[in-house]
Amino acid sequence: MRAEAVPTIAALPPEEDAAAALLASAATRLARRDPRLGSVVRRAGACALRRQPGGFPRLFQAILRQQLSAKAAATISSRLLTACGGIALAEVVATLDDAAFAAAGVSRQKREYLRGLAAASLAEPALYDRLEHLPDDAVIAALTAIKGIGGWTADMYLIFVLGRLDILPLGDLSIRVAMTDLYGLKRSTKPKRLMALAEAWRPYRSVACWYLYRYLDGRPAGPKRNPAKPRQEKRKGKAKRGGQRKVGGKTS
Repeated sequence: MRAEAVPTIAALPPEEDAAAALLASAATRLARRDPRLGSVVRRAGACALRRQPGGFPRLFQAILRQQLSAKAAATISSRLLTACGGIALAEVVATLDDAAFAAAGVSRQKREYLRGLAAASLAEPALYDRLEHLPDDAVIAALTAIKGIGGWTADMYLIFVLGRLDILPLGDLSIRVAMTDLYGLKRSTKPKRLMALAEAWRPYRSVACWYLYRYLDGRPAGPKRNPAKPRQEKRKGKAKRGGQRKVGGKTS
């Protein structure tokens, strides 16, 4: 009986020199295979994508910031962190009563999402370490099994925390806007068409998306986007793949 093949996990190395070298190679490959993206690569320069801290604190913030302006999210986050003693720990969040959440301005729905996240984190203390060793689809399944965590948040966790190199977050409205604008397509272009277009970017679709974010930042002035109000995770029962945006170190 043949052993089942273990999926190869392509991830950005945590070491700075190794990460910079890999990203430089990826950018060169992308520019060679896709001239339009190549023009963005040349304007934007070296890719600054790096792995960021993850775990409970990151998902805690992701849930808190859903469907809020940047200012409101910062205010509520600051209040709730104060109630937690200055740091987001699952064991502390699990003990907060309804009044503490209400005083911080947290809605009842988000209160239950945060308690669910805390419960899941406490039930499996090694959860976030385990994600490091799971293939991309399994990471998405594990994260979206937690109520309040949708596909967009899972994709961003894959790219910016786990450093996975070949993620295409089409649930992100900004990525769809960038692709249709750069390639002269209608905004109504189906995701299937965009997926086909992005095949040329494999195995570095995450890197391509980093450049697409830079492309949006550098576009000529037009109808202005409000970066404080990205599309959010859908919140009907269990959150599904939403349409937020994550750029560099900015947190959802």
